[in-house]
Amino acid sequence: MKMFEYASGVIAEKRARPAEDLASKLLACEVDGRRLSDMEFLLFFLLLVDAGGDTTRNLLSGGLLALMAHPDQFAWLMDDLPGRLAPAREELLRWTSPVIYMRRTARHDVELAGQRIAEGDKVVMYFGAANRDPAAFEAPESLDLARDPNPHLAFGTGPHGCLGQHIARIEIDAMLSEVLTRMTGFELAAPPEWLPSNFISGPRAMPVRFRAA
Repeated sequence: MKMFEYASGVIAEKRARPAEDLASKLLACEVDGRRLSDMEFLLFFLLLVDAGGDTTRNLLSGGLLALMAHPDQFAWLMDDLPGRLAPAREELLRWTSPVIYMRRTARHDVELAGQRIAEGDKVVMYFGAANRDPAAFEAPESLDLARDPNPHLAFGTGPHGCLGQHIARIEIDAMLSEVLTRMTGFELAAPPEWLPSNFISGPRAMPVRFRAA
């Protein structure tokens, strides 16, 4: 509700004083002669802020935790950060799988791995399970920052693929580049406290000590 209250203020502000920003453009755009209703904008705003923020920040914190837990992989990455960041980022996405699950509705009858699914059935996909599927990944329980290929599903796939995944990758690369070049000697100052959520996975709090690089 707090997010809706904030977004309602954005609606009032941008309708009164539109500018060259995303919110103004969304409120002004038309599809088939119709503009977004207030509720449609509120839901879009919630998705944009929560989905774009939760997954990226939890990948960054969970990814740093994974690097600290695998010093050999961390050292491999730092030997050539610019050249190795892209595959490392994809493996950290696979490893952390910040979104835990998504539920879908079957549009037609189908059989999957011997299990019959009827049209209208509710089906849940767990991203962490898919990203550790031994049929898709060699040694899936090992963190391998050089993994190639890496067909992980951290951003979904097909028509349900995350629209913001390309921006998320840019954000992840920018943050990791800044953190790993400005800081060194990472170590946990206290055990991580994990989010009490069955939908988003990541540290709620993760005190870290470091030195200036």
